[in-house]
Order: sequence, then structure tokens, then C-alpha cells
Amino acid sequence: MSWSFRPKLWPVLGTLAGCALTTYLGIWQIHRGAEKQALEGQYAAAALQAPVELQADTPPPRDLAAAAVTLHGEYLVGRQLLLDDQVQNDIPGYEVWTPLRLASGGLVIINRGWVPHGPDRRTLPPLPVAAGEVSLHGLWRSLPEPGIRLGGSGCAPGQVPDQWPRLVLYPTVADLRCFYGEPVLAGEVLLAPDVPDVPGGFLRDWRINPPGFPPVRHYAYAAQWFAFALTLLVLFLKLNLKRIP
Repeated sequence: MSWSFRPKLWPVLGTLAGCALTTYLGIWQIHRGAEKQALEGQYAAAALQAPVELQADTPPPRDLAAAAVTLHGEYLVGRQLLLDDQVQNDIPGYEVWTPLRLASGGLVIINRGWVPHGPDRRTLPPLPVAAGEVSLHGLWRSLPEPGIRLGGSGCAPGQVPDQWPRLVLYPTVADLRCFYGEPVLAGEVLLAPDVPDVPGGFLRDWRINPPGFPPVRHYAYAAQWFAFALTLLVLFLKLNLKRIP
């Protein structure tokens, strides 16, 4: 009994291409996991630092992933956003984004917390807002991003929405500037849980982590891609290695 291994050209090329692609994706996920671990360290450090005052003309440096901040201004009561598809304890809901006009000028998005969907998604939850000037503190961070961005916000330049609150799904800073028709700081402030808000306010059970997937999920995806590469290789050998009597 002997063995014969004479694969045709196209299975060889297909297997090489598939293994190369899945291995590349696995390595990319490992790099992304390492980046997220470094970001988590920056977030942990930011929570221990003395807060800095957030102003329109002196936002946190772009090389900081997160920073503890204080800020003063007045909420735009009738111009709120609801970040859709946000889940707490397996319950779907929204995160309430309320723009704050800083005392120094300019707008910044304040994430005031989470609220569940109502029984009818066509009816949005009430979004009470504190009136007058407020003093806040929280954690400044970059805007959350989806794993895959599908389409835009539907806001054309110069076209300010006429219906508020507005449902959004991971808008960019360009989208926010389009919604409000003026400059908006490129990030959001997670309102600290100890900041007094309106009665019956929103859940602010923050996991102070970078937006997006945690490192462990990236490593799990990497393992899956490497498993795909190994599966392709095993199938290639099994289909092309034959016994000869």
C-alpha cells in the first residue's frame, strides 16, 4: 500500500489564497486586541487623573483616548439624539445623547445614560432635561464606532433635521455637525454616575472601556480565523492524498 499526492493547480492556488487570507485576518485581530488592551490601560489611567476643564478652544489632545473632564454650559433641550441598539442586561434600549453648549462656546455631546425601549418602538421615551446652566464632570472619549458601518446618517450638508429627538446609529462627528449645523467637539462625555440629573434619570452603569469590542473578543475572532485556515489545509490534504493498492 502506497500513497499518491497529485493535486491539480486550482486546488493548490485556492488553498494557498484561503489560508493566506484567514491567517492575515487572524493576525489582524490579534493586533486589534493588543491595541484595545493598550486603550484599556489609558482609560484606567484617565479615571485616576485629576479632571481638566473641557472648553471649545482647548479640547483634550487627540492622542488621549480618554480624559477626566469638568465642563459648564447649558443643555439644548429640544435637540437630543437617541443612540439605538444599546443593550443592558439583555434588554434593548437607547443611550441618551444631549448636546451641551459650553460656556466657552461650541457644542459637546453628553451621554446621559441608558433608557429601555418602550412596548411600541414608534413611541420614544420621555427625555427630561435640566434647565439653565449646569456644571458637570465625566469621562471624555472618542465616539463609539460599529464593527461594520453600513451607509451614512441620511443628513445632507445644510439640511438640519426638523424632528427631535432623532434616532441615530453610531454617527460620526461629521454627522453630528450636519445635524446641528455648527461645530461639535469630536467625542462624547460619559456623564459621571454621581452627577445629579433630572428625577427618574437614566441608567449610567458605565463599564469604562474603549468603544467597540473588548480585547478578548478580538482574540476569539483570531482563533476562529486560524481554525478556518487549519480546516482548509486539512481538507486539501484529505481530498488530494489518496491510497494506491
